[in-house]
Amino acid sequence: MSSLPPPTSMEARLRDASRSGVFFAQPTAAARAARVADQAGLLLIGLDLKDARDRAALFQAFADTFGFPATFGHNLDALGDCLGDLSWVPAGGYLVHLSGCAKPVEHCKDDFNAIVAVLDEAAAEWRSRGTPFWVLIDQPNTLARPFMASA
Repeated sequence: MSSLPPPTSMEARLRDASRSGVFFAQPTAAARAARVADQAGLLLIGLDLKDARDRAALFQAFADTFGFPATFGHNLDALGDCLGDLSWVPAGGYLVHLSGCAKPVEHCKDDFNAIVAVLDEAAAEWRSRGTPFWVLIDQPNTLARPFMASA
């Protein structure tokens, strides 16, 4: 756990790359973060996964939403490569909001968890570069820590 003092505002918190990562967020917390993402210099990317019921649909949702290159291989390694690059959507940081996750968790939980693990690796890579990469997920997940909106 970090011993850093809490930031004084949601905007400051989102700018802090060292705190970014993958989190479970209640709808109110995710909405609050989304409202200040632009002020914090982050590109807001919303993925609605309500229709994704298998691995292929999950990969396609990411490819469509992020505008992955045509060479995207629709597998975990390719997802990690694309999330670690994002040169076609340059930004000072990223706030990725995954909504509608109940169906993927119900229908393809192992695939969903594997994708969350890739998102966590991407967040760590961006953090090491000093760039915020936040992922807020609307479903509890063993890899996602709670995101608090109180900051």
